[in-house]
Amino acid sequence: MSKPRVIIIGSGPAGYVAAIRAAQLGGDVLVIEKGSIGGVCLNRGCIPTKALTSITSTLRRIKQLKKKGVLINDIEISFDKVFASRDNVVSRLVRGVEYLLRKNGVQIVRGEGRVVDNGVVEVSGERFKYDKLIIATGSLPSKPNIPGIEEVNTVSGDEFIVMNEVPSKLLVVGGGAIGIELAQIFKTLGSEVYVVEIMPHILPNIDREVALTLQKILSREGIQIHTNTSVSRFEKVDEGVSTYLSDGSKLVVDRVLIAVGRRPNTKDLNLHLLGVEVGRRGEIVTNERMETNVPNVYAAGDVVGKYFLAYTAFEEGITAAENALGLNSRVNYSVVPIAIFTDPEVASVGMSEDEARKSLGDVVVSKFPLTANGRALTLDSYEGFVKIITSKNGRLLGMHMIGPEVSEIIHIASLIISKGGSVNELLDTLYIHPTVSEAVKEAALISLKKPIHI
Repeated sequence: MSKPRVIIIGSGPAGYVAAIRAAQLGGDVLVIEKGSIGGVCLNRGCIPTKALTSITSTLRRIKQLKKKGVLINDIEISFDKVFASRDNVVSRLVRGVEYLLRKNGVQIVRGEGRVVDNGVVEVSGERFKYDKLIIATGSLPSKPNIPGIEEVNTVSGDEFIVMNEVPSKLLVVGGGAIGIELAQIFKTLGSEVYVVEIMPHILPNIDREVALTLQKILSREGIQIHTNTSVSRFEKVDEGVSTYLSDGSKLVVDRVLIAVGRRPNTKDLNLHLLGVEVGRRGEIVTNERMETNVPNVYAAGDVVGKYFLAYTAFEEGITAAENALGLNSRVNYSVVPIAIFTDPEVASVGMSEDEARKSLGDVVVSKFPLTANGRALTLDSYEGFVKIITSKNGRLLGMHMIGPEVSEIIHIASLIISKGGSVNELLDTLYIHPTVSEAVKEAALISLKKPIHI
């Protein structure tokens, strides 16, 4: 019996994981990729951003040493080496993904894939037949319709993160995760940074108290943040770009970064030839098995428009591959943790305080400040807290953190919330001392009216 032919268009987090899993299950797998293996996350998103964040966080630690008696008079930054370091990390991981694909017997075809008939995909004039098709073409940066935007020098986050420059004056349009991470990175590297956000505070999808705490920290670092504000128009001038804001002010900068979200990428796939259902944003409509409305055609990752996150894409890719090869798998979207890799980090899962109060009315909110956490004090990064939201009967509804390395801690809450567990379960283990994670235990104790260290 011949192996089922599985073609995957796109090799980002959803695509390459789907390819590996499909090959493990006995598929004859071919991946089509028009760009670099690994997609946006690996090449122009998650990884290069975090590579730079690691450097800039270290720079801030070095500057903090002065008050501890360590005097470093001159810090010289070689931007060429900084950006080369970023590129080395990306290259190493790209080679790693390519190795994993080869190891699992996955064929890689370079070029732009498109459907030409039922069961047939074409790449650069060459046609390939499939039994199962998984579409994992990712997403593209959204570009707002602002007067003058086509006449001035704007870039997306995808473009900006791989550019080897540090602008003198940088405007970031959009105060979400991408915009805020890049704003802090380039402020630390020496740019004068402005952020314009149309909502009342940055990170509008994060618990309000957490977002406002980070906003205060970034403002103190010198990032000029304009909230409840939009860009009215751009104008090209000799000095760069004049930006007119809705509050009547004007900014003149030499680089404009547009970071207002992403949209699914279904361009030029010819999905209409198969009758694949596409939503109003261009997203491919799927069920929880990642099946489209067309038999034997699946989709996964940003292109389905559910969550624009690498780790949800991983799960969607695995689910699509398993169902394509005859298993019965579903993606569990009930609990999706979020992390923002600023300094300090932000991590969140479940209901925010505002959402919980609106949905349930009377809830219990417990907060433990990192000023009372020994490890945070030794790290000199204690301007943060752990907040727990529970129902009146103790069911854990949400956890929200701002502090050092909190992206590594949030998963304990994700696991408990996904099982419908209670705040008591946060106490069913020992916490190493001194660690930032002890703040989770302390917040849980406060929720149960048994506080120890506050």
